[in-house]
Amino acid sequence: MTKTSTTRLLAMINQIVLNMSASGCDDEIAEQVAQHLEKFWSAKLKTAVIEHYIAGQSQLSPIIGKAIHNLHQAQQTKSALDG
Repeated sequence: MTKTSTTRLLAMINQIVLNMSASGCDDEIAEQVAQHLEKFWSAKLKTAVIEHYIAGQSQLSPIIGKAIHNLHQAQQTKSALDG
């Protein structure tokens, strides 16, 4: 994905975080965001944000970093169970 596309995805995640910000502590919000991404985002979009997170290409807010980390762990678990 292009840098612009990734920037848009991160902006979308930030909006999701803002929408869920009254839902509890940072860890709970991050988990809810990860679950939202897992449920509603395509595999391509999830892969793009995970690759961006792994590459460490930009500074992410702690909640977004934790959400993508949780999403990555969920994807790894799912792959292990499917494969």
